[in-house]
Amino acid sequence: MIAWSCGGGLQSTAIAVLIREGALPRPDLSGIADTGRERRATWDYLRGVLQPYLRPAGVEVEVVPHSLARVDLYAATGEMLMPAYTGEGRLGGFCSGEWKRDVMERWLRSKGVKECVQWIGYSFDEVRRMAKKPHRPWCVPAYPLIHRRLTRFACEMLIERAGLPKPPKSRCWCCPHQNAEEWAEVRADPEEWAKAVQLDREIREADERGALYLHSSRLPLEMADFSVDDALPLFRSCQDAGCWT
Repeated sequence: MIAWSCGGGLQSTAIAVLIREGALPRPDLSGIADTGRERRATWDYLRGVLQPYLRPAGVEVEVVPHSLARVDLYAATGEMLMPAYTGEGRLGGFCSGEWKRDVMERWLRSKGVKECVQWIGYSFDEVRRMAKKPHRPWCVPAYPLIHRRLTRFACEMLIERAGLPKPPKSRCWCCPHQNAEEWAEVRADPEEWAKAVQLDREIREADERGALYLHSSRLPLEMADFSVDDALPLFRSCQDAGCWT
């Protein structure tokens, strides 16, 4: 059985093109984990472009609810799961493991899946992110873009040749890994910006030292300067379908 963990971004759209063109087999199950904080642009693209494009191939990407996550912002130990910035550095990021990887595994089990190959949308320039061993022995990861040596640029060309618009970067509106341009995109959406500013305040209020921030400047989000980029690496740990997994 093939299960596709769709992230809703560039690499996942490239996989969709390969499915539609017959270069990849039709997956038995296709799902995208709803983290509860995904950007609106991702859902707009999924519903307006990706799902209609895949239906002639007999593929429906199911939105997997955040209710399948057992924790939200904080682990059972009380530790923050997001890689928020502190006065000394940055916290480890475990949100994707809890909100995406584990949620997808529980969803597959709820569908009666006992064993499967799970497609993950890493491109060839992210080959270092391939898992050395499965997180669960019954759910074995596979990397169709890496196996075809398709880079992120090649994925863009594939999508363009298929006549599809370039998808927005799939990410949470509160993700601390966002660069200046990406934060500016969140600010351009008044509803998402208000939620991000509120969450930024809340994590500081909940921290005993009052020193947690969503932005690398270690300033309240509404005071951050988005005209100066953060020099974050091009391939961060939160690209598309499998950040931090």
